[in-house]
Amino acid sequence: GSMVADFKAVVSTQSTGKKAKADKEELLASGTVKKRGKKDVTKVAEDITNTLQRNTELLAAMVRQQEETVKNLATSSAEVDEVDGEYRTLSSVLVSSHRLVTKIGQRAMTDTILTYLCFFLFLCTVAYVIQKRIFY
Repeated sequence: GSMVADFKAVVSTQSTGKKAKADKEELLASGTVKKRGKKDVTKVAEDITNTLQRNTELLAAMVRQQEETVKNLATSSAEVDEVDGEYRTLSSVLVSSHRLVTKIGQRAMTDTILTYLCFFLFLCTVAYVIQKRIFY
């Protein structure tokens, strides 16, 4: 009885060994597939990483461009403020100049009237002197 049990145990061990060998080969074969799958997954991961790096570089470039735009806007705003100040200064100068020109115009009119009045007075004086010389 014990010999039969030993024989069954050896056969069982051999079949278990064959089964283990078959399992091992299957695992190795599936491991190759898994390795290929891992290579594919690695390739996809590298592609995604490269795409993310390009996107990061593009975003960084956009940020740099936005920073330049903000600097340009700040410079332009400062220039606009400066021009606005100059415009206000020139506007007040123009208002003052307008007032002065108006006053000069009024004085010119007054001077013209006084000149004609003085000329008329001179003519009256000349006429008076001539009248006294001729009719005296």
